[in-house]
This record gives sequence, C-alpha cells and structure tokens, in this order.
Amino acid sequence: MKQLLRRADSSLFSGRLMRRWQQRYQDRCVQIICYHSVARTQSILTEGTALSHGIDDFERQIDYFADRYRPISLRKLIEAISAGRTVERAVVFTFDDGFADNLRRAMPILYRRRIPMTIFPTAGVIGNTDLMWTHKLAWLTRSGHGDRLEHLMHKAVYPQREPDEAWPDYARRVYRDDLQSLLESALRDAGQSGSALAGSLRPYLEAEEMAAVEPEFVEFGNHTLTHPVLSALTPDRQEYEIRGAHRVITEITGVKPLAFAFPFGLKRHYNDESQRLVRVTGHSAALDMRRRINAGKLDPFQLSRRPAPHGPRETLDSLIAEAPANAYLPVSGRA
Repeated sequence: MKQLLRRADSSLFSGRLMRRWQQRYQDRCVQIICYHSVARTQSILTEGTALSHGIDDFERQIDYFADRYRPISLRKLIEAISAGRTVERAVVFTFDDGFADNLRRAMPILYRRRIPMTIFPTAGVIGNTDLMWTHKLAWLTRSGHGDRLEHLMHKAVYPQREPDEAWPDYARRVYRDDLQSLLESALRDAGQSGSALAGSLRPYLEAEEMAAVEPEFVEFGNHTLTHPVLSALTPDRQEYEIRGAHRVITEITGVKPLAFAFPFGLKRHYNDESQRLVRVTGHSAALDMRRRINAGKLDPFQLSRRPAPHGPRETLDSLIAEAPANAYLPVSGRA
C-alpha cells in the first residue's frame, strides 16, 4: 500500500510539473487561429465539414482565448517580429475564403470586445460572381451529381478515387489546373453554373462592405484568386494566382495585403516557388495551416495556424496544451 501511495504521489507531482512546464512554454507562444464560416446554420457549401461554427460556439471560443491570451492584430504581430521584439501569450484571429458572415456575424462579436481580425478572401469570388471550385464540388456531390463528376474526371484521365475516400480529400490529392473548368462543365450538365449558384446563395463578401470596414479592426490578406493547390501549378500560374489576388484586394480596400495564407496550407499544398513568389509580390508574411508552434524567434514567412476546433472546452484545452507531431519540422519546399 505504501508503495502504491508513493507511486501516486510521484505521478501527481510529475503531472503538476508537466502542467507548469506547459504553462510556462505556452506563455511564450503566439496562437494564430483560423476560422472559415460563422453562421446560424450550415449551408450546402459547408454542411458535413469543419468549416462552419455556430454563433454561440464562436462567441464562447473567442471569450476562452481572450481570457487566456492577449488578442492582437496580425499586422502588429508581423511588425513586432520584423522589429525583433518578442510577442508573448498573444492570440490572432484569422478567417479564410471570405464568407459574407465574417463581417456580418463574426465581426460584431469581435468588435464589441475590441478584438481585431484578418480575413483572407478568395479574391476571384468577391462579389458573388462565381463559386469557389471547392464549393462547386460540394454542391455537385451533395446534390446527387457525384457520379456525373466522376465520369467526367475519368474521361479526363484523372486518377481513380479510392474506396471511401472523401471527395474533398480526393480532389486535393489529384488537383490539376483543369479541374476548375471540369467542375463548371459538370455544373452545366446538371443544369446549373457557378455564377448562377453564387448569385442565388451569395455566400461571399461584397466589395462595398470590404471597403467600408474600420482598418483598425479588420484587415484583409491574400488567399489567391481561385484557391488552387499551388504546388500542382506551374510557376507562371502560381504567380498569376498570387499577384492577381494582391491586385484585387488592393483595388477594393486601398491597402496592399500585408500577409499571404497558403490555400489548404499543409506542406504538400505549396512549394519553394510558392514561398518565393509570396516574397517577391510584396507580402511581409506567410501563414500555413501546419499547426506548428509559434514560439521564440519567429520568421514572419513561416507563421503557422491552427484550425478552430469543434467540441467541448476540453478540445480547446487540448488545442493550446498539446504540440502536434510536426511542430518542430522545418518547412520543406517539396509537397
């Protein structure tokens, strides 16, 4: 019995030490959290994915992070890093793809708390003139047209989809420059089009509301024109995507985008050329989605984000406390 008690005491002591170490380490970390849609209900474009958060859930998460970290803007983080200053226990909130609810639902919640946000819209769909290719894929597969799409991809000599492979995973794996036009063809065969669906669903930001925001609280970054898998494109096509979106954001807001967020953001989704082009097109930072730890001396072109979680408070605790397996891997230029 005494031996059991000694082991229990030792285990509790070790647990306390580990928690204290984690706390001290987290004090030196900058959390960059990525959201997509914040809406009352999911749409056909987001249902069944982790891309949408309910309004109440989002508000609880913001309060959770704000209680434990110091919310700052991405711009202030980049400026501090560039000046060689250490930023401790900070949190930055970012939003990808440019959903309309970012300004209509999420922004008021953040504004009441005086918390800044950075939105990375897909520049080619601002104004709802078309759908992102990922949303065309979602509409087709959720509206019963998956077989039609699979047939077209087979004719175009795409690799076969694995059994039980989810459509989004498959599309990212086999992505080619012609996939976007192939999806549009599938929509036409189904009696639809990307522009018609975008016009009726209106899921994205309008240029006028982007131009009207308070830049102190809302800034916009570059997320490419069409959200491609950059590593699957030629250097010229990558430059077209990055430089073109930079121009669109600048024209709408009057402010050049300071930062670039790699679409999908895992190591295989971009390469050395992608990273070089981000620098030469006038950006001051780049963000991936590799869930690496932002701590110590930071490189503004290797900032890493974590997707906002779903679930109970324990999920948030785990997000902050646990370093992922690839936290300390260097950025590789190979996908």
